[in-house]
Amino acid sequence: MGLATDLSLDAGSRLGLVGAGLHVGIQRAMADIRREQRRELTAVEDVVDRLQEARRGQVAAMRRAAAAEARADRAEREAAGAQAEIQMLRGALLAERRLTDALKDVCGVP
Repeated sequence: MGLATDLSLDAGSRLGLVGAGLHVGIQRAMADIRREQRRELTAVEDVVDRLQEARRGQVAAMRRAAAAEARADRAEREAAGAQAEIQMLRGALLAERRLTDALKDVCGVP
């Protein structure tokens, strides 16, 4: 073979090796990129799961708060009713004392 042929074959094989090396490098880089994308996707999915869990917790807390508010309203109404009943009983007691005092006067009991 001639020198030109040897140089051509040598240059071609070197270019082939460079091309093969580049191909392997690109494949590794793409594999790394895919791994990173999977990690990022997993991280995003974890955040979504935590957000959904937090929203469910928030809904449950709002329901508990609404139930507590309803109980407090009911307790306030009952307390107001009890206060009215206490006032009525005080009035009845006062009337009873007056009647008792009047009866004592009629009977002459000191």
